[in-house]
Amino acid sequence: MNLRYLTPVISIAASLVFVGIMLAVMGINPVEAYTVMFTRSFGSKFGIAELFVKTTPLILTGLAVAIPLRAGLWNIGAEGQLYMGAFAASVVALKMPLPDLLILPTMFLASALMGMAWAAIPGFLKAKFDLNEIISTLLLNYVAIHWVEYMVYGPLRGKEVYNFPFSDLFSDAATLPRFFGTRFHFGVFIAILIAFIVYYILTKTDFGFSVRVVGANPRAAEYAGISRERVIIYTMLFGGALAGIAGMIEVSGIQLRLRPAISTGYGYAGIPVALLASGNPILVMLSAALFGFLYVGGSALQTTYSVPVAVVYVFQALIVLFIIGGNSLIQRRG
Repeated sequence: MNLRYLTPVISIAASLVFVGIMLAVMGINPVEAYTVMFTRSFGSKFGIAELFVKTTPLILTGLAVAIPLRAGLWNIGAEGQLYMGAFAASVVALKMPLPDLLILPTMFLASALMGMAWAAIPGFLKAKFDLNEIISTLLLNYVAIHWVEYMVYGPLRGKEVYNFPFSDLFSDAATLPRFFGTRFHFGVFIAILIAFIVYYILTKTDFGFSVRVVGANPRAAEYAGISRERVIIYTMLFGGALAGIAGMIEVSGIQLRLRPAISTGYGYAGIPVALLASGNPILVMLSAALFGFLYVGGSALQTTYSVPVAVVYVFQALIVLFIIGGNSLIQRRG
């Protein structure tokens, strides 16, 4: 079997072992801890609903990283694009007098456009000046996060909760429908549908072919008449739009208002999600489900064993390290 396909499986298994050792050092039985994580995530209607809730933004931020990754680019800015998408959606929900039927579609469009605009900056700088997109996207995250903080402490601070840095609650017309008496919302279906659409675009269209060629061999793409600059800008715009939509879904489906720290690092988690899936949009859904499980299971460990949430981030980091290490070994052997 191709070692490249085994790398994600080995990475997950090795991470489980190392985190298990860490839990044992903390005086926690790893088998019991993993059993608690699994039971809390899959053993009840609430747990399954929360698993979908956590997986949804990870699908979109994973795709936001995966699409540029197919072109050889690193979009580290999904977190900031998510924040700006949430901001744009909130402005529509709170400030625009629209008919009820148009509010959610307008929020969706505004969040996508704002995410695109935020990703366009590093995309343009990379295409025209070859500025390192890792640095530019990372730094723009902080700008976006502090911009949202400024807005909820200032112009968008709610009148009903003026003593807190929150906007007012969205109207019913500006919130995504929920189901089964849980937080499971319509955004779950949107994210899954988008993943299949992205898969079709990347595998069945001329644009997808151009992205794959540029990612595999930029010089060959140039000889074939494919504009590398155009692919860079378009893939960054595409990724930014999806991260912006993740922000809209988070404020409209879960938070129901704009507030600071609307993301628990979903944008950054999109990086290991995309890496684990090797940039494949269908596998991104499975990878996102794994990380959603880590979020839900990590919360279970916090409540059961008082384990710090940092354990989840350690798990994510180990997966990334093992994937990078495994791919490096494969390249040396090849």
